[in-house]
Order: sequence, then structure tokens, then C-alpha cells
Amino acid sequence: MLADKLNMTPEEAERWIVNLIRNARLDAKIDSKLGHVVMGNNAVSPYQQVIEKTKSLSFRSQMLAMNIEKKLNQNSRSEAPNWATQDSGFY
Repeated sequence: MLADKLNMTPEEAERWIVNLIRNARLDAKIDSKLGHVVMGNNAVSPYQQVIEKTKSLSFRSQMLAMNIEKKLNQNSRSEAPNWATQDSGFY
């Protein structure tokens, strides 16, 4: 039925669904005899959700800080050094 809606052969549709399950890292199995996809129910606790979100935010913050630091270092390299622009008073 799904193969008809996707305009694919049953084998192509099954391969597409398998790749979809793998790429999304879902807990699912395909029952080829019945033609069903059986999804597992992974109820993630709110505590675990907070931990995962915090890890993600921490990583993103570190990457942002690194990118800002790189940008500052690139800008400071392209500018003239301070000793070259200062007036020493000697002529």
C-alpha cells in the first residue's frame, strides 16, 4: 500500500523505509510478512531530555566561542602591530 503511494516497487519501498529508520536512528522493525513497521516506544524521561539539551547547548556554546576567538585572531593578524602605529616622539 505504501509502495503504491510512493510510486515504488515493494522492494524499493522497503529499502527506503529501512534507510529512513537507520538514518533517523529509530527503534523500529519491519515485519515483512505482514508488511508492517513496528515502532518501539522509547519514553525519554524529562531528566534525560534536560541532560541532552544541556549537552547540545554546551557544545554549541563552545563552538561559538571558538569561532569568535578565531575571528578575533584573524582580525588582529591583519591589522598593523601596535608598535608600528604608535608615535615614539623620536624623529
